[in-house]
Amino acid sequence: MFIFGGPKKCDLKILAEELVEKVDDSHKLKDLKKMILAPKEYDEECAKEWLNTIINERKEKEEIQERRRQAEIAERKLQEKIQISRTETSRRNSN
Repeated sequence: MFIFGGPKKCDLKILAEELVEKVDDSHKLKDLKKMILAPKEYDEECAKEWLNTIINERKEKEEIQERRRQAEIAERKLQEKIQISRTETSRRNSN
């Protein structure tokens, strides 16, 4: 039962959908595990590789989202600095 030690529920949900059937959000972890292990053609190595791919894809998406979020934060900070600079320049010019 290698696959049940670390992956998130969303990872197991994707694997269960790929291996078995449609899965909805009401399925619990134990249900997902049963669905994954149930097929007669279940191959642990294949499932492990598939799950690793699913996890890597999720992590890659999370990293991309985090980089975008950090870029947005940096952009906002830059815009704030520009606005402060303009305000200070405007005050100096009006004096």
